[in-house]
Amino acid sequence: MPYILFPIPCRDDNYTWIIHNQKHAWVIDPSLSEPVDAYLTQHQLILADILVTHHHYDHIEGIRGLLPLLQGRVVGGSQRIRELTEVWGAPASFELSCSNMRVQMLATPGHTYDHVAYFLDNGVEQPVLFCGDTIFSAGCGRVFDGTIEELFCSFTRLIQLPEDTRIACAHEYTLANLDYALAIDSSHDATVSYHNEVKYARQRNMPSLPTHLGLEKRINPYMRCIAFESNWVAALTEFAMRRGEKNVRIDSPLDAFTLCRKLKNNF
Repeated sequence: MPYILFPIPCRDDNYTWIIHNQKHAWVIDPSLSEPVDAYLTQHQLILADILVTHHHYDHIEGIRGLLPLLQGRVVGGSQRIRELTEVWGAPASFELSCSNMRVQMLATPGHTYDHVAYFLDNGVEQPVLFCGDTIFSAGCGRVFDGTIEELFCSFTRLIQLPEDTRIACAHEYTLANLDYALAIDSSHDATVSYHNEVKYARQRNMPSLPTHLGLEKRINPYMRCIAFESNWVAALTEFAMRRGEKNVRIDSPLDAFTLCRKLKNNF
């Protein structure tokens, strides 16, 4: 049986991701224990490992409730998560418990200074990236105790992954992110088309995720900043001036990325 990737809805907009076969399951960022426990029970699965991207409560609060079910480890990269049984320094590579799948832990600071992501490209039909709050579909995470330069560098590294990589983001922010992208550049065909698809899915209570890297390179505002697309940079400059920014000057991909994130904070 191929591995199944599924987003378990938690809270208002969190997803706890689960990947499983017929017997074992691996859980990423358990926001709440109850929905995960219910899924495991429904599918008669054994919880093998828990992987954590960062320390924010909506990514770890479910860990304690799942510990009685856990056969393997709680893995992460942050000393700030007390529930971890193994703290790894990224980059690292390790084998998931009860499987022959190896996962790469990637350093992705920015949202927080010790944020990590997990990339899995063996034993699955398509590569998958569990990126926490670094990449969102058509968006990126807000900067807390990391820096915008770190977030930019994390994005720059992640876009080097294979184009068919599925991106398992931790929040259902897609529609709001697309609204922001279209406020900047309303004539971008790929973004308009994707907005219509996501709107249709969300009206039917279907997740917009996972997305995939090839799509995000076309429609994600921050990836368009990194690509330094001339039409996008011009539209972003005009949008910033309409929003009251003074002396707008974009000389580099980092300038564009920084301005795009700043304007989103108040959108």
